[in-house]
Amino acid sequence: MGHSRFIDFLLALLRVGLGIFFLITGVLKVGGLGETADFLTRSALLPEWCSLPLACIGVAMELIVAVCLISRRSYRGATLWGVVMCSVFLFLYAQAWARGLELSCNCTGVTHQIENYPLDTSLRLLLVGGMLLLVWDSRRRRIGVWNPENSPYDFSEI
Repeated sequence: MGHSRFIDFLLALLRVGLGIFFLITGVLKVGGLGETADFLTRSALLPEWCSLPLACIGVAMELIVAVCLISRRSYRGATLWGVVMCSVFLFLYAQAWARGLELSCNCTGVTHQIENYPLDTSLRLLLVGGMLLLVWDSRRRRIGVWNPENSPYDFSEI
């Protein structure tokens, strides 16, 4: 396997892996939208009435990005939205850590107390980094919104 094919394989693995991760966490959060809204309320950034609508938007965005990454449909757009989504997650954790808030979150569909902010914030930073790699990959390949002649279900790089 050549150097370029190996990189293509690793990027495809990252794309599918992040897609599956976001799909699983999004599906798990659907039943716990109230818990996700509570997390946003406890973050004390916006009025409480904004929490449930933002939780719904966040979960919907997570599911859409997941499906687009897995299917490689609208790949470029999905990677850009994924960077936005992961950056918001990173911001929420970093500001809570900086403000000394004690939060629990429903990040993986199971509510848990955040005890190690440096670790949780670092994991969100890794998600942003992974999505930025996929943005680079989407621009390199010219696949997605602006190149419809490529099959969205082309998994030839795997």
